[in-house]
Amino acid sequence: MGIINLTPDSFSGDGLYKPSEGGKTVPNLEVFRIELEKIYNDLAKKSFLLVDVGAESTRPGAESIELEEELRRVNLYFENINIKLIKDFVHSIDTYRYEVVERYLDFNSKMEDKPFTIVNDVSGTRDKNMINLILENNLGVILNHKHPDSQTLHQKFRYEDPVGDVKAHLIDQIEHLLHLGVDKDSIAIDPALGFGKDQGVSYKILDNIEQLSFGYPIVLGFSNKKFTEAFRLSNLELSEYAFSKGVAIVRTHLS
Repeated sequence: MGIINLTPDSFSGDGLYKPSEGGKTVPNLEVFRIELEKIYNDLAKKSFLLVDVGAESTRPGAESIELEEELRRVNLYFENINIKLIKDFVHSIDTYRYEVVERYLDFNSKMEDKPFTIVNDVSGTRDKNMINLILENNLGVILNHKHPDSQTLHQKFRYEDPVGDVKAHLIDQIEHLLHLGVDKDSIAIDPALGFGKDQGVSYKILDNIEQLSFGYPIVLGFSNKKFTEAFRLSNLELSEYAFSKGVAIVRTHLS
């Protein structure tokens, strides 16, 4: 799964929007279109099947943005994307706001092929409006782990049994979605490495990721995160290692 960051402050410095005066992110549209085309062409050449599109940075220390700003970035993406480039990919929507998902679904409604069919909600998918959209539109869900006591995305917790604790939390989150009518086959799980977890915990989860397998596809995002340095492997080698342990999808930057 490739990543498109519609942000000025992405974790890996690959955001397509550059900051300008007044805090607004108004890209040079010609450059923006060229960069978008380059990313999609690179993804196609490297045989990526999925693309995750997000308009708000979730890196540690990043400031949250207003809904209006997130929608503005998404609208610029829609206004400048070459439709031919996106039709060959399945896309996930990286947002915790149901209003943003609604905008993607509006875009879907104008296309014969519906490119945006998965919600990747880092907040743990508890919002009833978000869940209703998922149900009404038969969307897939990447269910991100979130500690039940967490109040913020990066609030740290002690994990005595990292894999076991995360698995128990995810089972509870899954049961909540199933109770509300979400189809089991539409759910994939993401342990959310680096979110509310220190480097040692994230390392242990990745190194024992096969223990998190309990009937749901596993999605991992770890590229360019500091804890991966302990593996002494490139992003590609670490992805192959994850696949060998049963991971279904690796969310990764191109560089």
